Amino acid sequence: MARRSRYEGPTGIASVMLDAARRRGITSLTVMGQAPHYLQRTTNPAMRQALLSVVARLLDLELDVSPLDAAVQAFRTRCDQAEAQDAATQAYVQQLELAYDATGDETPRPHRNDAFHPEQLMHELEDFLRQERERGSE
Repeated sequence: MARRSRYEGPTGIASVMLDAARRRGITSLTVMGQAPHYLQRTTNPAMRQALLSVVARLLDLELDVSPLDAAVQAFRTRCDQAEAQDAATQAYVQQLELAYDATGDETPRPHRNDAFHPEQLMHELEDFLRQERERGSE
């Protein structure tokens, strides 16, 4: 789904380049994916597959992204397993899903559960995924 960005935070070189292109009349486009903020530091094959699909459509290319299907499914399974191990995370994810469903096209802004600590979850999820990766290479 394409949405106009409402981002108002810090900018980087990409924002500067896009602004410079716009000022010179050069058409540009940024393709970004949105993943749950608690999964930002992990490799996300679902995001990779979605971005590749969008870029292929935009450029009218035939690109087979099905080789990523197994990695996407394995990633989702690992995330579900990590979530299932923590009640606070389960509650927070449910809250995010309900907020998203209620807002439709708007970006959800749920209230955080005081028991939820995103940094701790991030470290736990990274540890979990690292252990899974190590188990897979054995």
